[in-house]
Amino acid sequence: MHTLHTQESGRSMIEMLGVLAIIGVLSVGGIAGYSQAMNKFKVSKTTDQIQTLVTNIRTLTASQKNYALVDNAVILQKMGALTDEMCSDTTCSASTMINPYGGAITMKAYSTDKKHFFIAYKGLPASACVSLATQAWGDSSSGLEAVQATNGANVADPTALPTGAQSTGVTLTNRSTDLNPMSYADASTGCGSASNAAVIFFYR
Repeated sequence: MHTLHTQESGRSMIEMLGVLAIIGVLSVGGIAGYSQAMNKFKVSKTTDQIQTLVTNIRTLTASQKNYALVDNAVILQKMGALTDEMCSDTTCSASTMINPYGGAITMKAYSTDKKHFFIAYKGLPASACVSLATQAWGDSSSGLEAVQATNGANVADPTALPTGAQSTGVTLTNRSTDLNPMSYADASTGCGSASNAAVIFFYR
């Protein structure tokens, strides 16, 4: 009488669970890495967008005595100051301008003589708000007057240059001294912790 031996092949349950665990760890790490890379990309894209926007506004208004043109997003788009990615429709009104995070972009000549203007990037994650607020955007010679970091579901457009200490998320220049970058502590206070923060740049 002969005994038949069958050879089993394949993986055991424990081995399969081990493989699945390894795949899970790698997936989580990959997602985290992708998320960080996308955040850096969006911050960089937003930075370039703001710098381009300021340069274009200054170029277009160089022959004017004020920044009244900033109030009209339609004209700015027609004159090439706004990129297609900033506008959610073909008319590009002030209410349809969007930033890389999907939040609103608002800008306006805020002073009575219209010789000062602001650019506000709203609907930002707190981390992006802090990254943008703490950058070295320029000094008084560049025309930058202040950078404000704030938070709230509906951040109101400013009507004047903000006043206050850096502890409120505002860093100011008196035009005769350099504008220092906002500290991380002050930016964190201003930006808060939700995904509805805003960074506002004030120029003359």
